[in-house]
Amino acid sequence: HATLARSERGGMRGFYRRFEHVCARMERALLPRFDHTLVTSQADALQVARIAPGVATTVYPNALPYRDCPSKQERDVIVFTGNLEYQPNRTAILHFRDRIWPDLRRRWPTLIWEIIGKNPQALHGIDQGDARIHLIGAVEDAIPCIASAKVAVVPLLAGSGTRIKILEAWSAATPVVSTTIGAEGLQGTPGEELLIADCPADFAAAVQGLLEDSVARKRIGCAGRKRYEDDYCWEQAWLSLDKIL
Repeated sequence: HATLARSERGGMRGFYRRFEHVCARMERALLPRFDHTLVTSQADALQVARIAPGVATTVYPNALPYRDCPSKQERDVIVFTGNLEYQPNRTAILHFRDRIWPDLRRRWPTLIWEIIGKNPQALHGIDQGDARIHLIGAVEDAIPCIASAKVAVVPLLAGSGTRIKILEAWSAATPVVSTTIGAEGLQGTPGEELLIADCPADFAAAVQGLLEDSVARKRIGCAGRKRYEDDYCWEQAWLSLDKIL
């Protein structure tokens, strides 16, 4: 709610600010009642320490089951994945459509932007008649779809925890371009496992650079895949529980 209050406009900013304060009061009251709290990242552990000093925490990262790397048959596609009625995702998609996509669309006449995830009705009309924006909706398995895209985009302006969409892209060995907040909490080094860009022009340039350079796509995609294997498979995540069991 705090990040949405910073990214939204008009009356919605006040709406989310009020929810931020209500949630903070609840967290200060409830967190000390528990013997131990699991958080998804060290960034979240620091948040808990600020809200309720002295609460015991363990970082238990979001993770995915291990799977072999899917075959890579790239299409001229960039992809966004996630729950499409989740407000930070909706805000990110609108931001990308209005501030980033027009530049990429103009430079790449064959480029398609696919939007994949449940609750596509929340984005009805998002394409505004643009035949190159494909609202796919829910799919049984997102990983093969992500693997066939040249770039996974994560233009988030708000959110908390860590983003499963980046873990899915790493699992698929597809290079990621994300904002700082989109990659928050994940153990990824900018320029190695993913690219970070916060202003629209820089984000478009980062995506364009990957579209132009198949070697860079493969390098960053493979580095992301290794990060997934090393830190974000279930078996690796479970190791963090040994200290409290």
